[in-house]
Amino acid sequence: MALLTKPTLKRLPCLLPRLRPDHPPCRVLVVDDHPVNRTLLMRLLQRSGFAVSQAVNGADAFTRWEQWQPQLIFMDLLMPGMDGREATRLIRTAEAMEQRQNLTKIIALTAQPALACAHQVNVGGFDDIITKPIRPYTMFELIAQYLDLQYIYSCSEEWSAS
Repeated sequence: MALLTKPTLKRLPCLLPRLRPDHPPCRVLVVDDHPVNRTLLMRLLQRSGFAVSQAVNGADAFTRWEQWQPQLIFMDLLMPGMDGREATRLIRTAEAMEQRQNLTKIIALTAQPALACAHQVNVGGFDDIITKPIRPYTMFELIAQYLDLQYIYSCSEEWSAS
């Protein structure tokens, strides 16, 4: 397993970032109403060593957040029923009422580039926002930034074949 620089990572799509073995477990909740989107994100995250759970809408996300307490949530903005904005508002309200020191990092997901602006992030209580289709490199860099993680990068035949 070789350690590589980030510029190298951008050029080699078969590189799979993995959590360092000495890092405590990281819980990530994936919230999206489309099963293909959820499955793709969950698969990428699980292969990299994250503990992953899923929710299909905002109400499900809030319940899952209460029960599981993830460190980071990927939250789709537009979902039927309770959307990602409302779920994020409920989570932020609950965190404030409990006077939490470590807030859950919430990264909004959208397929509509017009929604991916700083105003949406600030007003919505999100920590960041990324557009679909999600680029794995961008996703892993955001996770590292918000959770203060370091990865080990290795080329995996299983990764490049899937």
